[in-house]
Amino acid sequence: MQENIRYVLVWSGWLRLAHWVIAAGVLFQIVSAWAIAHQNVDVLFWRDWHMIIGQVLLIALMLRLALLFFPGSSHWRSLIPNRSDIPNIVQMIKFYVTFARFPLPNWYAHNPLWKPLYLLLFVLLAGCLLTGIFQDAPYRIAGFSLPALHSLLAQIITLFVIAHVIAVFLHDLKGKGAFISAMINGYRYFHVSDQETGRTDSVPKDSSIYISVESIKKQSDKNSK
Repeated sequence: MQENIRYVLVWSGWLRLAHWVIAAGVLFQIVSAWAIAHQNVDVLFWRDWHMIIGQVLLIALMLRLALLFFPGSSHWRSLIPNRSDIPNIVQMIKFYVTFARFPLPNWYAHNPLWKPLYLLLFVLLAGCLLTGIFQDAPYRIAGFSLPALHSLLAQIITLFVIAHVIAVFLHDLKGKGAFISAMINGYRYFHVSDQETGRTDSVPKDSSIYISVESIKKQSDKNSK
């Protein structure tokens, strides 16, 4: 069966900018925090840059939060799982549990299983940034001092980053959607069945899983309204 591939713009330039600034900023913060914890480095140098990049991160996070209220794949509704996501969520769990041996499902923008995790990440990032900015304040939250809470949130974010990087590489390795390059140029590849392009050829049951770009775009537009 002949494959029909469509090249679709999924991620806006503003979303990609926010994503990469946050990604680079978080990685730098992890490295600088590690350096600050070791006394054989210039602690003041790393601490100053840790604070500077933290402020850059805060601006990037504010941009990403603002994009939650713009239509498209950046809208907050696109991060809320709906009933139609359930089959793909189940399939994603099988994909991870079987160490990528189970077929990878298709989706338009955000991974259906990770949707709520991205919202949680925004909350964790905001909490980590604010506790870092006000770490000298004599307040306690849930029994934690602000520096202790900052450290705890940073550790959770670090685990999230590791899991996210591993997952993205697995998706790009096993999928056909160009997941990594899509976050660079904004475009993803979608493999569409012959029936959806006007052909009448039958689709073998054991063939690759195909998805209608129009249907998922309509669903994404509907969610963003």
